[in-house]
Amino acid sequence: MSKPPRFFITPDQVRDPYITVVDDDVRHIGAVLRKQPGDLLTLLDGQGKEYTVRITAIEKTEIDTEIVDRRERKPLSPMIILGQGLPKSDKMDWIVQKATELGVSSLAPIVTERTILKVKDEEKRVARWQKIAREAAMQCDRPDIPQVKTIRSFSTFIRTLAPGPQTLLLLPWEEGTEPVKNVLRGQKDLKHVVVLIGPEGGFSQAEADAAKEKGFHLVSLGPNILRTETAAIAVLSIIGYELH
Repeated sequence: MSKPPRFFITPDQVRDPYITVVDDDVRHIGAVLRKQPGDLLTLLDGQGKEYTVRITAIEKTEIDTEIVDRRERKPLSPMIILGQGLPKSDKMDWIVQKATELGVSSLAPIVTERTILKVKDEEKRVARWQKIAREAAMQCDRPDIPQVKTIRSFSTFIRTLAPGPQTLLLLPWEEGTEPVKNVLRGQKDLKHVVVLIGPEGGFSQAEADAAKEKGFHLVSLGPNILRTETAAIAVLSIIGYELH
């Protein structure tokens, strides 16, 4: 038997033992998947609770369901925060999608000294990235949705970052000499990992110095210079291999 299709809800949609599905998912469930009363769905509240529900009624603007099973699913630990220098074109869409699949808990788009992209309609752009993260989380069977932060400058990101004692700070850099695997191995009881990735052209010397002063390890991902989107995926994959 195939698994029921998965959709994210918000906790306020749960009225135990009932859950009401609303918004764009209504059309997808009814018109695209052609589900009927009696069919099962999997609903996740984005905070670790997963429900198996049975459809009881399908209306034009909402779908009524009844809970038949529930379980807790905790997100991966440590939590990974990705500070991504804004790349050109639509590369950020791809980075958000793949970073979600690789387990980031939040993603902060960052404007650096060498950022080329001039972002217009920032709120719409961030909303688009958040939608991409939601869709990717559904597809890859995550129990949570990464939060896409508002666009901020590199200096603001560094200044407002308040890492705790169980936080590891990483900045892959073309002039970094310490292999990232050496920094990751032997780490225990980490709660957070913060990763900074530069845009096309990388980080400036001043930015690297500011990050190092904040406590970031300037690490190497190998002998080759990677594209910004490749660097993000490479370091997230390495973190996943070493720590998860």
